[in-house]
Amino acid sequence: MPSSEPVVAASDAVLVIDAARPSAGVPVRELLRHGDLLLILAQRDLKVRYRQAVIGIGWAVLRPAATVAIVVAFFGLLGKAPVTGETPLAASALVGYLSWQLFAAATADMSESLVRNRHVLTKVYFPRVLIPLSATAVGLVDYLVALLPAAAFLAWQGARPGWPMLFAPLWLAGLLAAAVAGGLLLSALNARYRDVGHVVPFLMQLGFFACPVIYESAAIIPERYLPIYRLNPVAVGLDGLRWSLVGASPPGWTSTLVAAALVGGGLVFSWRVFHWLDSTLADRI
Repeated sequence: MPSSEPVVAASDAVLVIDAARPSAGVPVRELLRHGDLLLILAQRDLKVRYRQAVIGIGWAVLRPAATVAIVVAFFGLLGKAPVTGETPLAASALVGYLSWQLFAAATADMSESLVRNRHVLTKVYFPRVLIPLSATAVGLVDYLVALLPAAAFLAWQGARPGWPMLFAPLWLAGLLAAAVAGGLLLSALNARYRDVGHVVPFLMQLGFFACPVIYESAAIIPERYLPIYRLNPVAVGLDGLRWSLVGASPPGWTSTLVAAALVGGGLVFSWRVFHWLDSTLADRI
């Protein structure tokens, strides 16, 4: 008996295009394949930041110099410097401020990067995580430009780092990793909820005083509260850099390992959240 079901011709087949499921991330191979795009985006951000600026990249030196001068004058009037041992206040404040400036600039620039580049996101495909990653270039260049005069100033202040200086790149990498973890999460959330863009500057202002930027943790925080205070990875990174460069009190290996675990977990979490939101980013931004 012939079948009553209709026969569908090959030409009548329907192709359904559906949204991809949220992925856990972009393969490293694909990121490497778009490495040239990462450099182009970073160069563009640098040109935009310093376009038509009279002093230009010199602001990378003037900002920390002015801040450290104010800090030294302020605590000089108080008659008590928030440092331990024989560490010069100017040297301690300079290391703290430069390192904080790198963290804060990278976090803030990453948080705004997707919104600033929404016209690009909706026109062509590329791994969108490259946009917030490229936004760290401005903070890094500012830091590198200020590094040479800062090193000369530290030597003039009598800082003799010794072997702990070998650990300075690790502390710096930890601070940058913490900035990337926070920046990735905030960039994706800011693309969805514009309120985040108003919250980030406020968080950076709070962080300036909550973290040991212009003071040393051991000089301000009571010893019994230091382990709790150093659950903040940024505080551990700043204290670690001071120990490496100006001989301040070290943060301790337990706090360092805890901070490293927190930063690593934060990177994994932020990476997954970013790519989970990325699947609908172009439609919602």
